Amino acid sequence: MTATMEIEEEDDELGVELFEAHFDASHRAVAIHEAGHAVVARAFGAHVVFVEIDLITGSGRSHSQNFVEQVNNLAVCVAGCRAEHAFGARSPRGAKISDFRNMRKLPSVLPQTERRAARAEGYRIADAMLRDHADKVQRLADEIMERRWNDGADTVRIEGDELIALLDG
Repeated sequence: MTATMEIEEEDDELGVELFEAHFDASHRAVAIHEAGHAVVARAFGAHVVFVEIDLITGSGRSHSQNFVEQVNNLAVCVAGCRAEHAFGARSPRGAKISDFRNMRKLPSVLPQTERRAARAEGYRIADAMLRDHADKVQRLADEIMERRWNDGADTVRIEGDELIALLDG
């Protein structure tokens, strides 16, 4: 093998490593984000139906019941972004558009004078729950990351008894 071929091979390996590192960080951020939503919803006693990330688009989703108390819905809504902040993970802004939309929509059903206080309380509650249940956020995000590419599917989805076991752990 010539020196030029060796350099090209090393460059290719470095390129692959950088490519993998980018996707690892991106997927980890989305996994943390969705785990944040799920863990806070479960801490309120909600049934969480599923958590998933799309490995191709880099988007994620989770689904749980809504609450009568709007501040609880706000806490679950902001929990994804707050989890990213708490765990040093950053997903692309585009992956959070529906959360941002809901952060504006949820308080709109409250009287104008209560909206700011409700939003602040939602953030406070989400932060406290994420601190109290940090191990669960990590455990769920780790499980999502572990399942990437396992079966060749473009989506990692955890639901049912598996999800309950991870959230109640």
